[in-house]
Amino acid sequence: MDTLFDLVPFDRDHALHMNRHRSDAPIKGYYHYHQGCELLYVSAGTGKIVVNRRTYEIEPGSLYWFQPFQLHAVRPDAAASTPYVRTVMSFDPVEVDRYAAAFPDLQRFFRSLWKRRLSEQRFDVSGRTPFLETILSAFEPKKDEGSEQSNMLLLLQVIACLRSELGGRVPLEGEGEERSLRYSESVMQWIELNFANDFALDALSESLHLSKNYVSRVFRQETGSSITDYLTARRIKEASRLLRSSDVPVERVGIEVGLPNASYFCHLFKRVVGVSPLQYRKRSQSNAQF
Repeated sequence: MDTLFDLVPFDRDHALHMNRHRSDAPIKGYYHYHQGCELLYVSAGTGKIVVNRRTYEIEPGSLYWFQPFQLHAVRPDAAASTPYVRTVMSFDPVEVDRYAAAFPDLQRFFRSLWKRRLSEQRFDVSGRTPFLETILSAFEPKKDEGSEQSNMLLLLQVIACLRSELGGRVPLEGEGEERSLRYSESVMQWIELNFANDFALDALSESLHLSKNYVSRVFRQETGSSITDYLTARRIKEASRLLRSSDVPVERVGIEVGLPNASYFCHLFKRVVGVSPLQYRKRSQSNAQF
């Protein structure tokens, strides 16, 4: 069995990636998983999807929900006469939860899909096809602050559509207890709360009740990257947001993201993004005028 961790680069500038694709030739489905959530909407095609020890038929008008680090395989029967047309929405659930905070009922529904044990992960939304196709066609491929916000709101509409279709009830296993987090998810949650502070592996490992060597090793095994790389990406993501959306001095931006040494912050930002923080801000402001 082939397995692959598919690292979606949420932690640079964007928390949502959408891909619409048509396949007219056979696709070899393989087992893989992501660090974020994934929504798969099928417009046309047949085949099978394997997730959580269950096999679902691929059917037009269906939504499939994959939780973080959930191993799954998508195996469409694509051919010229029977194309496979689908839309994949991969997103950082932490960022989506922040956007959903303005809608408490929707946020609770989303959190259940994100964190709890689901008894069903295929949802028939064929009765909402015209609405969903309209929403999906409105996603903006341009990657800037405005399009990111618009796309997030469109994603919330997709989730709201699913909530309406299910009558607000998420199908849960048993008592609907929260699923066990992978260690890497726990690390990411800790970093989300602490990335603006000086990083101490001792504090992280102590919070997880694991040794420093073990937490570093298991994070790399589960994600294919180091904790330091992930922390850097999270800090640069926040720095990019501050540079785009505020007039906070560059030196202060570094402090806000846990990098108080201005020289090192500028060096690191340029190494990751390709331009200096000041150049990035100027480009963002220039693009915003058009």
